[in-house]
Amino acid sequence: MKVKVDAEGRVVLPEGLRRRWGLEAGGELLVEGTETGIVLFPLRPDVRKVYLEVTTRCNLACRTCVRNVWGEPLADMTDATFGRVLEGMRELPDLREVLFGGYGEPFAHPRFLDYLAAVKGLGVRVTVSTNGTLLDEERARALVDIGADVLSVSVDGARPEVFADVRRGADLRTVVENVEVLNRIKRERGQTLPRIQLEFVALRRNVDDLPALSDLARRLEANRVLVTHVLPHTPEMAADALYGRDETPSFPLPPGWALNVGGWLLWGIVELPRMNWGAERRCRFVAGKALVVGWDGGVSPCYALSHTYPYYIFGRRKNVTRYVLGNVQQQSLADIWTSGEYVRFRAEVRGFHFPSCVDCPLRDTCDIAESNDGCWGWCPSCADCLWAQDIVRCP
Repeated sequence: MKVKVDAEGRVVLPEGLRRRWGLEAGGELLVEGTETGIVLFPLRPDVRKVYLEVTTRCNLACRTCVRNVWGEPLADMTDATFGRVLEGMRELPDLREVLFGGYGEPFAHPRFLDYLAAVKGLGVRVTVSTNGTLLDEERARALVDIGADVLSVSVDGARPEVFADVRRGADLRTVVENVEVLNRIKRERGQTLPRIQLEFVALRRNVDDLPALSDLARRLEANRVLVTHVLPHTPEMAADALYGRDETPSFPLPPGWALNVGGWLLWGIVELPRMNWGAERRCRFVAGKALVVGWDGGVSPCYALSHTYPYYIFGRRKNVTRYVLGNVQQQSLADIWTSGEYVRFRAEVRGFHFPSCVDCPLRDTCDIAESNDGCWGWCPSCADCLWAQDIVRCP
């Protein structure tokens, strides 16, 4: 589509193009020069989903957790920071969902339920990602009263001994009983929310429990099981990972199950990750117009870049450095989202202008591949991102 420049040097956009981009009078465009011409990016605060990390603390010591190798502080979001986040979310006209999660257990924050109620007051869909151990009856009643939409519970084993081996410090029976209490309260109130879903990190040590997840999900009235591979932070977890570079056998697909929840007939499903590294790469965070707000107010584009940590990618150790595009203490979420750096980063990721270090013949000798820098394209690089491969998945 052609555009014109008027006598005063202003770009004149056709009406259809303005409507498609949602540009009103006075709307701004970012102009970027390229080797072949110019590119126009509409600057709109069109965030649809916010991942909100209210704490980095947790009451468990799971085998898979980044805390086994972490040097970052274990801390809670302050009321002042949360107030800035809440104010910023009010200014996002397209916001549809907020997920409380990140690298901490939300219920470990002393003000979590207050924060949850404030966010739900915005009229958005709210998901809580939890290990389920701190979900006592009082908190369960609060979740129902507040109107949380989804409770996503981490269950890395269908047998108590397997569960306890992975989620050290937790007991499967306690988690099951906590969710059953929540479901009882929902029935007493005549409510169907929050819906229950389960998260399962698949490892060599627990994969045999995968077929039994359907029965556990049925018991817990969960209509979705999200299976992900591990992001291995230690050599032990790297050896326990199931995904590969070649033809790795796929998981046995557990059968679906029927649920009757509050008079609604639901069909439960299991969502499985990809088993092999491949050519297709897609960032769900960028495609879903999501951002991540850390406990300190720092805004990152995804979970993968929201903290500093090591992980292992097919035998190579890689050190990731946190990528922060702004902080709510100094800027609004809308201003951070529409900043030139963030707009250009999303454009790079949408086109995935990054090499594949996994496929590079120099991967074993290249010191650049030891960090999340890149040999070409944008830095930080998404070249080794397991989320973009749909190998590691999030709610």
